[in-house]
Amino acid sequence: MTRLILEASTSPASWVFTQQGQAIASGTLLGTVAATLVPSLQTLLPNPPAPSQILVGVGPGSFSGIRSAIASAHGMAASWRCPVLPVRSTSAIAYHYPDTPLLGIFSDARRGDIFATFYSMGKLQTPTQVHPATSLHSLLTRCTLAVTPDALPGVDKKISTHATDLASYLQTHELEPDLSLEPIHLRPTMATK
Repeated sequence: MTRLILEASTSPASWVFTQQGQAIASGTLLGTVAATLVPSLQTLLPNPPAPSQILVGVGPGSFSGIRSAIASAHGMAASWRCPVLPVRSTSAIAYHYPDTPLLGIFSDARRGDIFATFYSMGKLQTPTQVHPATSLHSLLTRCTLAVTPDALPGVDKKISTHATDLASYLQTHELEPDLSLEPIHLRPTMATK
């Protein structure tokens, strides 16, 4: 199976092309996904094979980055005639901690909230949920290890997501069957006037 994996939930965004689970090329985007993805692919992999799938990290994270990655994936998939599927971006972080009894991955959900996702021994235990930022301390007490891709008070270990880590995670884990191909947002958008 050949896959193109896009991860834009954190900055900088990244991509990796894999065949049979092995990376054949990867890149880090130094600008927006819309402006730099295709040029990066053309430079680092001038004649890519048509992928069997395009996978997009759906967060939680940068809503606009994820939306842009999904739109770009759909455009390429129309040419390559392959499906676009979601993968949870936090799995790129969980890949680094396969032996941690309870890994808490926390990120800033804005508006006084945080996202929390929990993995146990490298497997998703509790899908991403929104919590008030005031509950962070009590959530941290449950964890064997807590990490964040953001700067959150009380979470000392900072780690970013990368498409190559998603590819590595997917070598031993299946895609989530009910994950939606849209940014993990978990609350209604606020109307502006």
